[in-house]
Amino acid sequence: MLITKKKRKFVEIRPRKALMTKLTMPGIRVLLFICLFSFQYVDAQQNNIWYFGKKAGLDFGQTPPAPLHNSAMDTDEGSSNICDKNGNLLFYTNGVTVYNRNHQVMLNGNGLLGNISSVQSAIIIPHPGNINLYYIFTTDAIETDFAAGYNYSLVDITLDNGNGEVISKNTLLWASCTERLTAARHQNGTSVWLITNDRSSNIFRSWLIDCNGLNTTAVVSTVGFVLNGYDLMNTGMMKVSPDGKQLCQAHFPSFDDTNPVPNYVQLFDFDNATGSITNPRQVGFAGGQIISCEYSSNSRFLYLSRPFEQELDQLEATLPTAAYVISSRVIIKTVNTSYYGIQLAPDEKIYLAQPSTLLGVINSPNVKGAGCNFQKGQVDVNEGIGGSAYIGFPAYINDLSYDGSNRYDYSIMDSCTGTVQFNGFASVPGTITWVWDFGDGFTSTAQNPVHSFAVTAQRYTVTLIIRSTGGCQLFERTIKKKVVPKGVILTPAFDFTAVCSTGVAEFTNKSSFLPDTAKVQYYWDFDDGNTAADTNPVHTFSSGGIFNVRLTIKTTKACLDQSITHPVDLKVLNIQVSPGSEIDAGETVQLNVTGGGTNFKWTPNTGLSNPAIANPVAKPLRNTMYVVTAFNEAGCQDTDSVYIKVRQVPGIYVPTAFTPNNDGKNDIFKPFLSDEFDLLEFSIYNRWGQKIFMTAQKEVGWNGKLNGLVQDTGVYVWIVNGVDTRSGKRVAKKGTFVIIR
Repeated sequence: MLITKKKRKFVEIRPRKALMTKLTMPGIRVLLFICLFSFQYVDAQQNNIWYFGKKAGLDFGQTPPAPLHNSAMDTDEGSSNICDKNGNLLFYTNGVTVYNRNHQVMLNGNGLLGNISSVQSAIIIPHPGNINLYYIFTTDAIETDFAAGYNYSLVDITLDNGNGEVISKNTLLWASCTERLTAARHQNGTSVWLITNDRSSNIFRSWLIDCNGLNTTAVVSTVGFVLNGYDLMNTGMMKVSPDGKQLCQAHFPSFDDTNPVPNYVQLFDFDNATGSITNPRQVGFAGGQIISCEYSSNSRFLYLSRPFEQELDQLEATLPTAAYVISSRVIIKTVNTSYYGIQLAPDEKIYLAQPSTLLGVINSPNVKGAGCNFQKGQVDVNEGIGGSAYIGFPAYINDLSYDGSNRYDYSIMDSCTGTVQFNGFASVPGTITWVWDFGDGFTSTAQNPVHSFAVTAQRYTVTLIIRSTGGCQLFERTIKKKVVPKGVILTPAFDFTAVCSTGVAEFTNKSSFLPDTAKVQYYWDFDDGNTAADTNPVHTFSSGGIFNVRLTIKTTKACLDQSITHPVDLKVLNIQVSPGSEIDAGETVQLNVTGGGTNFKWTPNTGLSNPAIANPVAKPLRNTMYVVTAFNEAGCQDTDSVYIKVRQVPGIYVPTAFTPNNDGKNDIFKPFLSDEFDLLEFSIYNRWGQKIFMTAQKEVGWNGKLNGLVQDTGVYVWIVNGVDTRSGKRVAKKGTFVIIR
């Protein structure tokens, strides 16, 4: 469903026509495959690569996920990607075109009957009984009146030298369709349910893909409200919770002001053993315009996107009644940003799409309320050279991001010794084997091992491989998590600003800790007998001095606590500059400041080697009063001055070079005449004899430009005509100088 004026979209975009030409291939293969006794690996690495939107991409094989800039795909909403069990890209599609691992159109990969404007235009499902085969299921969009229905195509990834080929295309699965299409793992851990939704109805169909391929007889569930109030009810999305027990169905709201229809989502119980859908609950809010939904990895929380109100909702989806679910609602403001697509990722965070390069992220979706840590614009998929997100993310089988039934958890038994209890869980049938790699050179084959790490503050990647054999497939799930045996890594840091005259200091806590869900407390010691437990305290020191302020991050165990100490200098400054002096013109004098300060500013800066240090060298050409202001980190300051008298040598002096680069030093070229001489004319000529500057004023010089144009570097000629006031005689001098840039 493209965001067009037709559907009251947020920008005016002309609807694109779906590619409606259906290819007819001779000898299309019937997709009922006998078990070939090849092993299908089911692995969470299969959605490590995301391609979506306008050539945008993310690689979840890196932490944090890295933007990818090699996508060939353009889609408004739906897409689907698939990787091998090691997280290497195999292919991706927007429901119309299939792109191989080299980002080229796959052989026979054009003209699929999905639609780039369908919310869930396509989903890729590996054949459970043949490691080389992949189904692509597609659905049409409202822009083409859902004419193409639900279809499927089949990819053999071994063909074209491993780049794959679409070996059958656009086989009709069911004629009545919506923009909703999702998939859920069967209870046996290997088979998959594809779930579709008939148009303007309450009819759901669950299609089983097992060892023998696609079963073309669906499990039909007629349940819930009939979505026929207006045609936009056929847009929106469906999602199955990671534990496979619940289904969420969302639809677009009506924008007809003369006939408004309340918007809501429907929640259902899903039986991943039978494919049946039961127990409908209607969840909605007055005026709420919901278009999409996604579950947290623990399946407890459901997140709803309301882009037109620029808000998200967090609900406890597992509560027993709709009323309880509604009462658990927490509203999350998205701050002038409208998020559309919403997808759980392999890092167990939820990502949110908008027509921009910036993605929103719910960093801790398993945490109730504000602790879910929504961050606006946290990920930039562009980074100056990439693409842009739009309003959708890739679709996946419900457990590819997180498998709640086959997983591992861990708890820290002793933070000080780095002892961790690991627990493996599996629901698949057959004989199960456990292979642990703790990331420190040690392994285990126990289901629930206890392991002690030598370096407690290090982050280890702990990997568990769960395997089970049965029938025609080998179940294999690889789970990787970052584990800190110490429990947390604490990095204390702070900054401060102060008003020296009042003794008031404002402290800014810049500490960080991992994981970001850790519970910590802050303890401040201001070194004057006072303490505080605020995150960012404001403290008034009663007297001047240097105070060694200490910030400690505390946890439940003293062995974990970390501290940092930083001096706060509130001593009143009383600076003194070295005594004034008298020098001959052209001589230098060393200036110096005592009495404290960390930063300095001298004015004027003429003739100084460095006006920002305590001890610059001065070479003034005239009598000069230098003023210096000293500052310290707490904002204290003091000012002093020094007078340098310059004895002028009678005569006329002209420099041999100058540097007109606007740095405040030597930017003007002029002669220097002692008081005994008056200037009649100072002229400058270029190499071709053209007079380019002339003045009769002593303090006026040339800035290196002619009629506003910067002149070239090189040699120029100067002429000075003056009068010796003591004798009345005219004096003429001539020479050359160089412009240096």
